[in-house]
Amino acid sequence: KLQPSRLNPLSTSRQVCLESLALFSCWCVRASMLASSEEERSLMTTADTCAEKQTPALARTAVAGRICLVLTLASLLLAGSLLAWLQPMHGADDDKLDGLSKASAALYMNGATGEEEDSKSQGDLLSKQPQLRTTLQPEAAAEQPQLESSTHQRRGSFLVIGDWGWDEDLHGNVPDTSCQKQIARKMLAKMEELGDVKFIINVGDSFYPEGLKSKDDKQWDTKWRNIYAPKVRSVPWYSVYGNHDYHHDPCICSSDPKDCAQVNYNVHNLDYFYMPGYNWYREHPELDLEVIGLDMNKFMQGWNSSARIEDLHFEDCQWSACKADCYGNSNARAEQGFDLFRKRYEESTAKNLLVFSHYPTDYFQAVPEFLKNLSIADHHDITYFGGHRHNVDQTSTWQITPNTNWLVGGGGGWSCDGKEQGFVVGEIDADYKVSTYAVLVDFEICCPPPPDQASA
Repeated sequence: KLQPSRLNPLSTSRQVCLESLALFSCWCVRASMLASSEEERSLMTTADTCAEKQTPALARTAVAGRICLVLTLASLLLAGSLLAWLQPMHGADDDKLDGLSKASAALYMNGATGEEEDSKSQGDLLSKQPQLRTTLQPEAAAEQPQLESSTHQRRGSFLVIGDWGWDEDLHGNVPDTSCQKQIARKMLAKMEELGDVKFIINVGDSFYPEGLKSKDDKQWDTKWRNIYAPKVRSVPWYSVYGNHDYHHDPCICSSDPKDCAQVNYNVHNLDYFYMPGYNWYREHPELDLEVIGLDMNKFMQGWNSSARIEDLHFEDCQWSACKADCYGNSNARAEQGFDLFRKRYEESTAKNLLVFSHYPTDYFQAVPEFLKNLSIADHHDITYFGGHRHNVDQTSTWQITPNTNWLVGGGGGWSCDGKEQGFVVGEIDADYKVSTYAVLVDFEICCPPPPDQASA
């Protein structure tokens, strides 16, 4: 059975001729064999029987068989002549056409059987004959998507940022919004590059210097919506309160999260951050991870490694309208945060835990049990993110090896406590392993040198 779609055009004409002659020759030989068989059987009978049984039809069959033998010899001679005629015409292209026929046949068989070939095997086949494939199917070749290696497959990704809400009236050594805007542009570029960012973790100090007063506060626009592109705000911003965020926020004096200017229970409402309480968690089974946000403002003075836990309190309560209630609420929220972490650590079935608060790991030296649990990798792979100190690094924090932690406070909102300003990217690969790395901006955009140093 001929299948010309598998063959190249020039080889097809030659094969059609050869196969047609072969079929005709086989038919002639078969007819001759039948005639010979009939004659042999007639000789085995008596003369009288032969005279009675032989018919004109048998005679014609015998004659046809002999004629076919002659035609068979003639067809073989004709085949040889055709080959001699076609060879000079196409001989120069034989090597190319043989390779082309093999590539075409392979592609045809892939389509005909419906079997999906391994992307590497297909890539190897096509890469060996790119020009031939383009000659065969120029339009299909132009539209063929690039096959991505399985080593580069991801389940998804996320970004992490902190300490970014720059204020014109009160700020540190970051002189203007240039740093925050440059970081925002890089976040947009990274999101477009990755194409699969699922959420952004925000570790707080989002609105310098005094926080928000309500959900109608204009700072939602001036410090967030007008700075970060719509695409960057097209995914949930998983957030917690930083110390500056609490100064004028009503919920520092209240035990009801509904009074808070930043609390939002609806993950699909992208007009605000997603923060369904002071301490909260959210599962992502499709990424085999769980996000845990903690309110740890009680540990604002945790930089003092010699301080005992009973001596620590939320220092910025002095700026609130209810100092005593502020101390009580911040203490209770920290305890609730530790309880939530222990519960999720024990009960979560996720491979990965992304844990974050406003403070880096070195602020929790008064709570060694917490640091110990962050360091255990028996049940989960833990990645911890904290801000407050204005830099992006992994060296200035308390190490939780074999797990991972980051300082991500270099969002461009207040000051430069180091030369690494920017944000962190997390990628979840095909095996649900989380890898993280920093994306930084030019330090002098954030904190340019004083005029006398610049001129020098």
